[in-house]
Amino acid sequence: MKWISFLGILLAQSKWESYRPLYRVYPLPSSEQPRLVESHPIRVEWRPSPLTRRLYEKVRQQYQTASTLPGFRVQLAATPSRAVADSLRFYVLENFASVSVYMFYDPPLYKVRAGDFLAREEAEAWLEQYRKVFPGAFIVPDRVFRP
Repeated sequence: MKWISFLGILLAQSKWESYRPLYRVYPLPSSEQPRLVESHPIRVEWRPSPLTRRLYEKVRQQYQTASTLPGFRVQLAATPSRAVADSLRFYVLENFASVSVYMFYDPPLYKVRAGDFLAREEAEAWLEQYRKVFPGAFIVPDRVFRP
């Protein structure tokens, strides 16, 4: 036991670098030879299983019958403060129950938008009706929900 502790003390005082394994950088032997001609371009073929094909068709059909359409919304405000955006959203929900209100976070701004208008004329009519309440509002193209 004394010899082991003596050996441990001796090793602890010596430089550890001398006991590390040495790694030599030599190329590994390989049977691969360098190519002398250009290789053919790779052609990828998609061969899904019947189950994968059915799933793909189902997802494609859902995207074709999506619940959103291209339309317009009225942007009421854009602010960096979430509290301000929330208070405006609640104000619109309480006072304008006929219109839907959305809040988006587009860093660094919270954007409050109202309406699901399919035609720009509908959005312009709503905006003109409430121009005094929202003087800085403007119309933006957006994806809107189906009526």
